[in-house]
Amino acid sequence: MADLKPEADASNSNQPKQFAPYKPGTTRYTGKDVSFADLAPQVEPEPDIETGINLTGKTKIIFAAGRGKTGKTTLLRWVAEKSARRGSMPILADIDPSNASFSRYFENVARPDNDNPAGVARWLQDLIEHCVAAKQSAVIDLGGGDTTLRTLATEMPGLSAQIEAAGIVPVMLYMLGTQPEDMTPALTLTERGFATTAQALVFNEVAIDAGATRSLAFGRILNSPSLLKLARSSITIWMPRLFAAEAIESRLCGFHDARDIRVEPPLGVFDSARVRAWLETMDRRFAGIESWIP
Repeated sequence: MADLKPEADASNSNQPKQFAPYKPGTTRYTGKDVSFADLAPQVEPEPDIETGINLTGKTKIIFAAGRGKTGKTTLLRWVAEKSARRGSMPILADIDPSNASFSRYFENVARPDNDNPAGVARWLQDLIEHCVAAKQSAVIDLGGGDTTLRTLATEMPGLSAQIEAAGIVPVMLYMLGTQPEDMTPALTLTERGFATTAQALVFNEVAIDAGATRSLAFGRILNSPSLLKLARSSITIWMPRLFAAEAIESRLCGFHDARDIRVEPPLGVFDSARVRAWLETMDRRFAGIESWIP
């Protein structure tokens, strides 16, 4: 009887496994031509750059107002860095005593010493009085949902005109997201007569979902009669999205330091390039109000 030899177990073989071969260039697509560029998300053209009143050489107080998470602190950090790089020394102020977001990035940021609404309103009034007397520019973060300036505007109708008559130009930057409620700070202040000659509606593109357009994302407020009325006395600016925001915030560093990789731990090549692109776009988008920056 012939010996029966067990079949070799392929799973235990020491021979390398053989898979389907592939040689580049041996197979050619013969179907309809496809432009893969057409499948990519559409890139919107740059928005028009509107130009505001010329404030060159004038003392100004910049107020940033808006609901929380609309980009007030990010914008004012950029303004403060621009001022510092040109040798200007405005007062930096953070009105919200419970959220020191502005104060985390700069030294000597002025803040109220209590959170009593009446005390905060008095503090802001004293700050404005100091700027008038000293001919000193200031950059003020009003905080999300803050009512301090609204209180002063209610108590003193024509407050913005009075400040300007005293030699200080008030500048209002209203930060807007995609929600109709984001218009509330701007509408409330203007209803109380706080209307400045230097006023901008800043739409933050961080609120635009991937693949969406500006008109689609902001459609609900762009077509609002209230916003259209406000736009007649304001200029419109589209603030670009900062894709490296998380990396910068985790380091509490300046935008230019992040761009030039002068922070610890340093940003990677990609994030530093994202910051560079953002700064270049900010300079371009805000060129129309360059003279508003102290």
